[in-house]
Amino acid sequence: MSKATQLAILAVFFTPLADASGACPVTLLSGAADRGAITVTFLNAGKLPIRRLEFNCTLVHAQAHEAQRTLCREENALFFPGTEYTVRYTYPGIPRPVRVSLKSITSSDGYIWKPSQRQPCRVLKIYPGKQK
Repeated sequence: MSKATQLAILAVFFTPLADASGACPVTLLSGAADRGAITVTFLNAGKLPIRRLEFNCTLVHAQAHEAQRTLCREENALFFPGTEYTVRYTYPGIPRPVRVSLKSITSSDGYIWKPSQRQPCRVLKIYPGKQK
């Protein structure tokens, strides 16, 4: 077998492994809304504890404006890898559907990770009175 063929085979097998570290470190599992708040359940799928977590919480309707976007964050947190957590954020006004997406995380070593088009994260739509 030629060296070029061996190199091609190695590239095919190891390329997915190189990209595996870039997967979204937070998996959004479920969300619920009640009269006063929304709750988001997530899993730290990364290898390090998370010390800061930010979500975009956006009201879902036909004319979404920047004013309808709320930053849901956990400033001084400690979320360990492989563990499910549930966080709660107050919900102003009449309950309406909310779209929750990951904005950024800060890991315990200080690295800040943000989703991108190449490395997207799951998005939740939370509807009042329904649990997904």
